[in-house]
Amino acid sequence: MDDRLLLAFCAQNQGDGAAGSGYALQEQKANDRELALKADEVLISEPTRLFGKREIESTVSARWIMALALLLLAAGWLPVTGNELLASRIFPTWLHTVCELAAVLVSLLVFASVWTASFHDRQHHTVLLGAGFMGVGLLDLAHLLSYKGMPDFITPAEPQKAIVFWLCARYLASLVLLTLALQPHARTTSRADRALMLALSLSFVLACLGLALWAPELWPRFFIEGQGLTKLKIVAEYGLILLLVPTALLLLRRGARARFNSADLASAAVISILSELCFTLYANVNDLYSLLGHLYKIAAYYFIFRAVFVVSVREPYRRLSEEIDEHRRTEQRLEYLAHHDPLTGLPNRVLLHDRIEQAMAQARRDGGKFAVVLMDLDQFKNVNDSLGHGAGDALLLAVAQRLRASLRETDTICRLGGDEFLLLFHDLREREAVLPILASLQAQLSTPVAVEGNEMRVSASFGVTFYPDDGRDLETLQRQADTAMYRAKDSGRNTFQFFDPSMHAQGMERMQLQHGLAKALEQGEFELHYQTQVELATGRRVGAEALLRWRRADGKLMPPAEFIPVAEQTGLIVPIGAWVLHEACRQAALWQNERQGRPRIAVNLSALQFRQGDIEATVQSALQASGLPPSQLELELTESILIGDPASVLATVTRLKAMGVKLAIDDFGTGYSSLAYLSRFPIDKLKIDRSFLHQLDDASQGAVIVEAIIGLARSLGLRTIAEGVETEAVAARLLQLGCQEAQGYYFARPVPASELFS
Repeated sequence: MDDRLLLAFCAQNQGDGAAGSGYALQEQKANDRELALKADEVLISEPTRLFGKREIESTVSARWIMALALLLLAAGWLPVTGNELLASRIFPTWLHTVCELAAVLVSLLVFASVWTASFHDRQHHTVLLGAGFMGVGLLDLAHLLSYKGMPDFITPAEPQKAIVFWLCARYLASLVLLTLALQPHARTTSRADRALMLALSLSFVLACLGLALWAPELWPRFFIEGQGLTKLKIVAEYGLILLLVPTALLLLRRGARARFNSADLASAAVISILSELCFTLYANVNDLYSLLGHLYKIAAYYFIFRAVFVVSVREPYRRLSEEIDEHRRTEQRLEYLAHHDPLTGLPNRVLLHDRIEQAMAQARRDGGKFAVVLMDLDQFKNVNDSLGHGAGDALLLAVAQRLRASLRETDTICRLGGDEFLLLFHDLREREAVLPILASLQAQLSTPVAVEGNEMRVSASFGVTFYPDDGRDLETLQRQADTAMYRAKDSGRNTFQFFDPSMHAQGMERMQLQHGLAKALEQGEFELHYQTQVELATGRRVGAEALLRWRRADGKLMPPAEFIPVAEQTGLIVPIGAWVLHEACRQAALWQNERQGRPRIAVNLSALQFRQGDIEATVQSALQASGLPPSQLELELTESILIGDPASVLATVTRLKAMGVKLAIDDFGTGYSSLAYLSRFPIDKLKIDRSFLHQLDDASQGAVIVEAIIGLARSLGLRTIAEGVETEAVAARLLQLGCQEAQGYYFARPVPASELFS
């Protein structure tokens, strides 16, 4: 690889950690994407540049052949061909020895290249060439040792014996090329096939050696001392040409094969024809035509070696380069996903945290302040409920574009999730400076939006806090902005509220909810519902996810989204999570005892439960109390668990894995998705978040992300499951992309345990 690859890689990664603003960030991101596209072009084209284009190689081969043909024509007009004494000295015995040794060496290189290739690259065509040219090399060596002027090779060296070995080698090479040209398809050979082809080649060599050395009278005469070559020898040379002409035509007609360059083999056949023509023209074994014939034979062998070299050496490196490029592109997509919202392309929480840290550092240096504004769209749920999630996504995209257009270059926009956006306004000298910015935002949002043929009017409620007046860290500022935003909602929506310490109503409500959670645990008000998990390829049930529900004293179920955050913040999630584990294992074991199959039970673990609770003892206790086999329990971990305290978490996860339970990463892709922790932690499965499934057509960003996650899981030997599948089209698309399992309303809604198998 060269500097272009390094530049391409850097181009796809630059800009994520730099300080920026909403509009400037988007402009920078657009430039980054353009650079990324160019980088992908470099990465895709680089293997072609490194290993050469087949058209260029064919052109070079044609020029070689033309040059050799012209040289053969020119040889007839050279003065040396008319001088018998001079002609007999052109090709002395020592030069013949050098040429034949070179031919033998190239033949054996052909064999070695094929026989040392990886099993994946041992195609029938290349093995045939390798085995055949092992025999050709041995026969060429016998020809060399039998040449006139050489020491005796078992029997005296003489032209007749040398010509016999020569013709045997030439016919073996020609028949191998013709056989290869006639075979329509390449296939991988077994060890037995390879051994058989090599045995046949060596048997042919032994037969030729035996007949030439111990039964020479069985061979017709190709050379008569004092008279020279016989007509039979000339006919034999033309017979070789008749074999090579259709071979060359067939190879040229086939074009590029999957496993080797047939243009090189066609070139070898054509050059072999020129070589045989030389041996129909020479008058003396030491003249110029004999020299040219031997040199052309070496050139033909070289092209055969080049053809198999592509398979045995260059082709594996090309595949390796493509795999490295694919892994690099996957890592780059996930790196972008780790810092940006997949729907709008805005910064996510990870990148927002970096922006806030930089803004606080600048405010401390300059003595200034900045505003943190939480924006929530009004009545957005009605859009999703009435027009569907596709319309909701289109509306969010339109809102994101308007936010970019109305904010200053020094400001930052972040999408927290759903219809919530967090805005960061820099360089404010006084609180009132934010008022014209908010007015501009409200004006931009009030303009009607056309979504799927429907005209909508959008409004939003804003909660405003200031650094350092209302807080000195992101968590505090965001929490207080959330309080102010809900006050704006309560005030009639489409307005804004500055945070005021007197806003304690929601705090009181939260305290009441906290007390209710503790009481619910004591009085057994919690219950589990179960959602079926299916195998996409077969549609059979393979498991169920345990989902927590809270049935209040009035008999109504409270959605988990309303009380789980409070349980997380207060620490009650630890005892609640322990109850969930025990109850889920008990129910799964009961299903097995009732012969309801062996569905795997999936249970979510929260980050707080993982860090504060003795999770190993809790899991062990739940399994022992229920009698459930550990392999039937799957623990779903969030990405925040894995990156919180890597050393401690790795030890805990490894011990959990040693118990025999399965481990999955929940909502993969919405947090800090990295190959680093995936390679370190003993994970079994990745769970694709529902937010990526809203649009899965080939051109959507969601499809690209889902395909990247599935490809990453496949490369690491992990299974994948998608949650939130609501339509048949989404399920079919997931199966097409390679996802193995899924759950969602399309298959089954969460139901009590008694209804799961009804």
